[in-house]
Amino acid sequence: MKRISIYVALLLMLFVGIQSCELQSEQFSDVDPAIYPTTANDVRDLVTSAAYDSFRNNEYDGIFNVATGYFLDVDIATDYGYCSWDDGGGWSRLAFAQWTPNDTRNVTNIWRAYLNKISKMSLTIDRIQSVQMDEARKAQYVAELRCGRGFLAFIQWDMYGPIIVSDLENLKNAAARVILPRLSEEETRNYIVTELTEAAKNLPYSYKKGDADYGRFTKGLCHMVLLKFYMQTKQWDKAITEGRELMKPEYGYALVPSYVDLFTRANEKNVETIFSIDCKEGTTNSLWYPHALPSDYVLPNVWGGGGWGGYKMTWDFFDTFEPDDERTTYIISEYITASGVIRNKANKGTDGGNCLQHGVIPLKYKLEPVNGDACDIDFMVYRYADALTLLSEAIVRQGNTVTSEAISLLNQVRTRAGLTGYTAADFTGSRDFLDKLLMERAHELWYEGCRRQDLIRDGSYIQTLQKKCQAYGQPFIATENYTRFPIQESIIIAGQGIIEQNPGY
Repeated sequence: MKRISIYVALLLMLFVGIQSCELQSEQFSDVDPAIYPTTANDVRDLVTSAAYDSFRNNEYDGIFNVATGYFLDVDIATDYGYCSWDDGGGWSRLAFAQWTPNDTRNVTNIWRAYLNKISKMSLTIDRIQSVQMDEARKAQYVAELRCGRGFLAFIQWDMYGPIIVSDLENLKNAAARVILPRLSEEETRNYIVTELTEAAKNLPYSYKKGDADYGRFTKGLCHMVLLKFYMQTKQWDKAITEGRELMKPEYGYALVPSYVDLFTRANEKNVETIFSIDCKEGTTNSLWYPHALPSDYVLPNVWGGGGWGGYKMTWDFFDTFEPDDERTTYIISEYITASGVIRNKANKGTDGGNCLQHGVIPLKYKLEPVNGDACDIDFMVYRYADALTLLSEAIVRQGNTVTSEAISLLNQVRTRAGLTGYTAADFTGSRDFLDKLLMERAHELWYEGCRRQDLIRDGSYIQTLQKKCQAYGQPFIATENYTRFPIQESIIIAGQGIIEQNPGY
């Protein structure tokens, strides 16, 4: 995606769209279609800009950025997420489910900043139709745009519920400034499924390391998002179909033998990766290092600056790991400060970010030599271990029984972490299996945007947040409505009663 990032930077100013959710518009005719696009290269550039603009992690930009991005927002709002900063209480409200429609930084921002990108993709599909070029290649570009629409719609639905989708006529008549209502729940679900299903028909199964188009959307990504969607809507039979689809040899997915190799520069673009954000110094830079590491953490010959000590993993969650679990390798529960003080569970400190007071340090990515404070290891979005464990869960939920296949799928991930595999005798029933599987997924996929979905799907999200609030002495105000975030209040006001707020806010 190095090439993609460059195209995005060059072409964003050329592109136009409508921000129907915020009642703002941009003029479609600013770029004369008789002049641009007219060639296959123009189409590629325009599609790259429209389809991939959102799906980046470059410092503070992109829906996967580590400051205000999707994964960060939903992970802080779980039992293991915490941020040590005090910015007027915003981080605390996110961590303890006390958010409101006025929390614009990490609660309502994904809707506000990215929903309109679906319209950009729709306009691009229309714009490239008349270009004379190889029709198969054009079909793939349209598929990339439809994958982008379905992927982005899923993220919005996951956080906020029903979305706003404009038809082409309104998009081309942006000056009319029409206020559009949100789709129904059923219409939103159908939109997600249709876009991803149709996109998958004209996309390659996957890309391998070294492929020129690595980082562009694939059939594998479409089916991974569909798997997650069907899990969240409890359509177990369809989830099983999607999980088995991703196991087909055509995709080439497999578990990397060693978990600790997953998040290293040397093992980027591995066979376990279904979709990741390509990070490279000078092009796209993840700021995970400084957000997680404290300023007094000694980093000889690795990184010249101090961190900001924000993101933590709660001690209660960290204590659920088994002693030999290799997935704790990049979790820092003890360190010596620059002044020689040992920080650990017995001496956590009281300095907020510069200690372990609020939790352990979820480093996640191996510390590699970098220029400045940026992490240039590819940012993981979806990987095969996620798919295998979701398939295991779907099998048990569908039949309400623990099968040998479900155990085997779970054990592939568990034993890779250096732990002893389960046997049928280890489970008292399907509920016990699901409890162990969900914890296994939490240990495997921490800070990969999965835990909130898992708990919501299980029906235990609000109860889990209540326990977290009790552990930190925080008031608990969340209701079952808090499985969805609110829409920003200013958008609801500007919507003049047409755009409705989520229930409970």
